[in-house]
Amino acid sequence: MSNSSGQKIVVICDFSERMKEVIVHGVRMAGVLRKELCLTAIWKDKVQKSQLQEKLIQTSNSLKGNLPDMEISWLLLQKSLLDNMQKLVDDYEAVLVVLHQLDINWALKAFRESSIAFLFINGEIPRFLSYKNVLVPIDFRKASKETSLWASYFGRFNKSQVQLIYAHETESDQADKLVRNLNFFKKFLSSMNVRHQEVAGKTSSWGICNEAIAKADDLNGDVLIFSGSSAISLIDLVIGLPEKKIIKKAGNLPVLMINPRKDICVLCD
Repeated sequence: MSNSSGQKIVVICDFSERMKEVIVHGVRMAGVLRKELCLTAIWKDKVQKSQLQEKLIQTSNSLKGNLPDMEISWLLLQKSLLDNMQKLVDDYEAVLVVLHQLDINWALKAFRESSIAFLFINGEIPRFLSYKNVLVPIDFRKASKETSLWASYFGRFNKSQVQLIYAHETESDQADKLVRNLNFFKKFLSSMNVRHQEVAGKTSSWGICNEAIAKADDLNGDVLIFSGSSAISLIDLVIGLPEKKIIKKAGNLPVLMINPRKDICVLCD
């Protein structure tokens, strides 16, 4: 690894045609959050390792020439992202992993063991690089509150507005839980001086993420934050997790996903 220190935005580099899109979003996130950009590749054998190292050095040097004020490093990992998730957090201070939407199949395996957020992107349309209008679906699950911290980061570091899109529940117990979650968000974001507004949804908690995606154009949303599954059954693994379907449905809308099954890492100011 090249010399580096401090918390990092990890960009997964496979040197495919779509890698540029991932780097563009990674650069944007590093700028917004004032963190180091870390170009990261995964190698399988020594020949590939040597080739990837050369490409990482060339790419990082090119970026440094265009972004002289940004801290940029590179990192090589062996085997898979899944095998290295804990190392990324403990040894390299990673706080966010940026990947392409098309990497969803293998990336979700790593996400399930991750205490840091994953950002899935698709394309580099300017609107979806501003990260100024954050969509946060709110349901009745306790896990729904896990997205509040990242919503506050966008508000604090990027002066973004947060749209709280809350579900519609008719069963009293679920409706009470939903109201508590919504009130939590409002109180927390207000305490952080983050601009936010409420948007009443028409669907239940199970469909509110899809409704948020459908409302993205009307609300001028440019990133969706939601919490992944808190419990995963064998059936989920067979037919596919809900988050996989949501990410695929998002199109060009970046999706930042939080793992409620792990204690989330906190960004340093």
